[in-house]
Amino acid sequence: MSEEQQGTEERGGDADPVEQSFRDTLYTVDKQGRRRWVYPSLVKGAIFHKRRIVAYCLMAVYLSMPWLKVGGEQAVFLDLMQRRFTFFGVTYWATDTIFLLFVLTGLALSLFLFTALFGRVWCGWACPETVFLEFLFRPIERLVEGTASQRARLDRSPWTLEKICKKLLKHALCAYFAWVLASTFLAYFIGSEILITMMKGSPLDNPVPFFLTLIMMGVMAFQFGWFREQFCTVLCPYARFQSALMDDNSIVVGYDVARGEPRGKVRKARGGCGSQEVSSDEKGDCIDCGLCVRVCPTGIDIRNGLQLECVACTSCIDACNSIMDKVERPRGLIRYTTENALSGKDTRILRPRVFLYLCLAALYCGLFAYALFTRAETDITILRGAVDSPFERLSGDLIVNHLHLKISNKSKEEKKYAFAILDAEEISLKVPLNPFPVAAGGIQTVPLFVQFPQSVLEGGKRKIRIEIRDDPEFRKVETFTLLGPNE
Repeated sequence: MSEEQQGTEERGGDADPVEQSFRDTLYTVDKQGRRRWVYPSLVKGAIFHKRRIVAYCLMAVYLSMPWLKVGGEQAVFLDLMQRRFTFFGVTYWATDTIFLLFVLTGLALSLFLFTALFGRVWCGWACPETVFLEFLFRPIERLVEGTASQRARLDRSPWTLEKICKKLLKHALCAYFAWVLASTFLAYFIGSEILITMMKGSPLDNPVPFFLTLIMMGVMAFQFGWFREQFCTVLCPYARFQSALMDDNSIVVGYDVARGEPRGKVRKARGGCGSQEVSSDEKGDCIDCGLCVRVCPTGIDIRNGLQLECVACTSCIDACNSIMDKVERPRGLIRYTTENALSGKDTRILRPRVFLYLCLAALYCGLFAYALFTRAETDITILRGAVDSPFERLSGDLIVNHLHLKISNKSKEEKKYAFAILDAEEISLKVPLNPFPVAAGGIQTVPLFVQFPQSVLEGGKRKIRIEIRDDPEFRKVETFTLLGPNE
């Protein structure tokens, strides 16, 4: 017997998994308020195979990025200690916060645009919760514990040696893959080479990374081993505000009520020529088999309409299509469609909200590209020296101001910076080294001493312009206010 032909035991022993009317409570909670465990069956249809390819490609990207080298550096490296983020050979510093704004805003606009067009396609195809649970941890469960009904019976059965062995094997395999995922996650932040060096030593030599890995494994054990679909139905905020982003023209996973209702079982008629399948003309195409419910990872009945718990995983589409093939009826009773299409109305793809999102996305892409290509490889900050007095008086009427010039060299080669005072011959600049070398990717603070006669001051102040140059590529002029006695 195939898994899709199993009984209803995978819903936790319910007599009838199909709810005939919409309920205002979670499907995974029974009338007593207790959790109803979901044991989704598996139907391998055309969409499932496409989702599996996407999921494993996403896993490969996640697992490979810390280990790939681009320009001699880790492809993706989020160095929080040094406050430097490296993406495919380009390093962004803490001073590049404008790019963080562009990225976060771009992600928000992408979420708005794709939700308006395609509904919860992110949840069903690319969300880490879906990718890792449905294509890594659930396959391990099926490999060790069997089909949905077998897993349900195993959980309800008393503890025996067989049950203990299966549970230990399942959790050991899950723990191993959780360790791989957690270690990879850590490599994004401390560096892959450093991580390998740490792994070769004792955990006691590097207690913080070791315990961070254990914490990550514990989080994954809780999420993928117990919490599961409750994250989507209880915690995830996306399910709550999707209704504000979607409309009747958004693509959703929907059940064709006009075609499917009223539901009815396929009846057998016997005659002189044997038995054959027949159905009343008054019945719809839905034969009320309940398979769409049994395959749902959140336990809902898609026939009750668009629901908050639906993550658009399309399992019900593959399940329904497999049944339609068996009863020789057209596919698509459950399909990707829109609310308008299900109501017999026209669907509009380009509508005001979509047009607005597209315009904003294009604008932000242009601004991001401009900021990226005009990004300076040197940051300059001038600060007044931390002394008791903002100036010092030398012999005669000479005054000196002590400045600190902080230089960040974001390039991949050493640079030498020269300093000069512009348009003020009576003001001199004293620097330990001029030009001053700064290593590639380095930050140096250069002490500057500006010496001038008191006569150049007006009301105890004088604005000057300091030129910082790295010929021929970089030149910047900073304005600074000199201070002296107001006499």
